[in-house]
Amino acid sequence: MRRLALGFTLLELVIVMALVGLLASFGAVSAYGLLQSRRFDSGVQELALAARKARTRALESSETYTFEFTLHDPDRNADPDDLPDHYALYRGAERPAVPDWRPLPQRIWIYRTSVPGPPYRWTFDERGTVSPSQIGTVVLQDGDKLDTGLEAATDLPGYLRSRASNPNGASRGVIMNTYLGKISVVSVGTL
Repeated sequence: MRRLALGFTLLELVIVMALVGLLASFGAVSAYGLLQSRRFDSGVQELALAARKARTRALESSETYTFEFTLHDPDRNADPDDLPDHYALYRGAERPAVPDWRPLPQRIWIYRTSVPGPPYRWTFDERGTVSPSQIGTVVLQDGDKLDTGLEAATDLPGYLRSRASNPNGASRGVIMNTYLGKISVVSVGTL
């Protein structure tokens, strides 16, 4: 009689290692997508928080505060030296000689806006209001998953909120709704 061997054959080990490798690769792809989605959400929230902070400072100090941002295309910024995808907060309506530009997370772009400019800004007066001409939407894009329909969109808030035009939340934005400084964040679907 033959004795049963205790252990695994080489073929069984290779099959198990292949399955483990396959599962690990699925997990890595999923983790990267989740990380980029979180980075995107973080960029949108960061921009909205900075705008809210400018409004709060204006209200608390009874002074004018400005939230300014640059677009992803350097040719559309106020100054050729303005790096794209940055924002700054400062006291007053005039930009300081050296603004404290803050970058957004890597590969998150400030892609479009309906705010007039350049320079693109919301200036909050001592009551926390902006002029009606500054009311508008700021749209961010995930640099790894560009939304091809966004360039042709005419109604930015409507585009962001619509599941038909923005089904997976590929574009997200920050909206200044009223001259009273109400700021809302639009994030539809998931990436």
